Amino acid sequence: MTHKNSYLELLNLCFVAYLCLFISLNSYAENNAKPTIQIFVTVDWEGWSLDDENIEVIQAFRKQYPHIPMMQLLNPVYLLRPSTDAIVEAEKIRSTFLPSDSMGLHVHGWKSLLDACDVPYQNSPSFAAQNEVCEAGDCGYAVSLEYAYSAQDLTKLIGCSANLLVEQGFARPRYFRAGGWQLGPKLASALEANQFVFDSSRTDANLLTSKWAENSGLMQMVKALHPEASVLDEPYQLTASVMEYPNNGSLADYTDTQQLVTIFKTLIEHNRRVLVLGFHQETAFSYLKHLQDAIPLFEKIAQEQGIIITWVSHSP
Repeated sequence: MTHKNSYLELLNLCFVAYLCLFISLNSYAENNAKPTIQIFVTVDWEGWSLDDENIEVIQAFRKQYPHIPMMQLLNPVYLLRPSTDAIVEAEKIRSTFLPSDSMGLHVHGWKSLLDACDVPYQNSPSFAAQNEVCEAGDCGYAVSLEYAYSAQDLTKLIGCSANLLVEQGFARPRYFRAGGWQLGPKLASALEANQFVFDSSRTDANLLTSKWAENSGLMQMVKALHPEASVLDEPYQLTASVMEYPNNGSLADYTDTQQLVTIFKTLIEHNRRVLVLGFHQETAFSYLKHLQDAIPLFEKIAQEQGIIITWVSHSP
C-alpha cells in the first residue's frame, strides 16, 4: 500500500506540474500572439530653468505611473551658468529619475554651452522670432543647430555636451533629440562620430500648429528638414550606427489628451508598432496633464483591442 500511495502521489505531482506547464505555455503563446506597441515617453530638458513647480509635477507623475520608464534627454546648460550650484541643480534633476530610465542628450544653441565647448557662437538663423544677440544673460535657445553650424563644430559640441553631463555624474548619453527638431545631415554625422545610437528629432510639422503659425520659422524649418514626416513614421536607419525613432506623437505642449488618443488609435489602425511622445520639463506644470490623462485611455483601448503596450525607455 505504501508503494501504491507513493506512486499515486507521484502521478498527481506529475499531473500538476504538467498542468502548470501547459497553462504557462498557453499564456506565453497567447501573449506573443497579441500585437504589441512600444511607447517611449521622452522628456526634453530645454535649459531655461529648473523651477520647483515643474520638478514637483514630474515627481508626482513618476509616483502615479511607476511602471512607465522615461527617456531623459538632458541639457548640460543648467550646470554651467554663473552663480549656479551644479551639485544642487544636478540633484534636482535626478529627483525626477527612476532606475528604469535611460539617459539622453538634448541640445539647444545656448551661448553658455557653446562657450564652454569652445565652439564659436552663431546667433542665426533662428527658428523663433526672438533676438539671439547676447546683450545680457544667456541666449541662443532658438538658433538652429543644423543651419547655423558646420559638421565639425557640431561634432565638437555634441561630444563636449555629453562629457559635461558625465562630469556631473550622469551616465554617458547615447540617445538624442535636437532642440527644435533641427536635425539634418550635419548633425546626424556628429551623432555618428560620437557613438550615439538613437535619435528622435524627426517630427511632423502639422503637429505643432496649436502653438506655431504656418509661416513661423519653426514650421518652415521643420518642414524643410523633415519633408513628408507623418505620425505613421516608423523607426529607420539614420546613419550606419544611429537609428531614427521619429517623435511621431510630438510633445504634450502641442498635443492635448484627445489628440494623443487619436494618434494612438491611428497607429493601431495602420498596424504601426512604435509611438514616441513626451513633454518639456520647463512646461510640465502646464502640459504634462495631457499625457497623464491619456495613459489610462491608451491602456483601456489596448485592452479592448487585445493589444499589449510595452513602455520602453531605450531601443533594443
